[in-house]
Amino acid sequence: MFKVFYLFGMLCVADPSVPIHQENCFNIWEQPRIFYQSLNECANAGKLLKISIYSKLEEEGLFLTRGELWCIEASPTVKY
Repeated sequence: MFKVFYLFGMLCVADPSVPIHQENCFNIWEQPRIFYQSLNECANAGKLLKISIYSKLEEEGLFLTRGELWCIEASPTVKY
């Protein structure tokens, strides 16, 4: 049986509307979900996604406080 992987992550941005700069955190994933044939392929896609996300946040004037992207092994028995 072969393994496939997909990207999943969590980002937190500073909330500029709150004086003490609280964070807003949210989960991210690709839509539609893309399945990668190797962990290396998934990691490379993650690097590109990270660059894209940083650019979009910067355009919106948002400050990233925390961020993680993971390559998750897909279960062959679960429908996504």
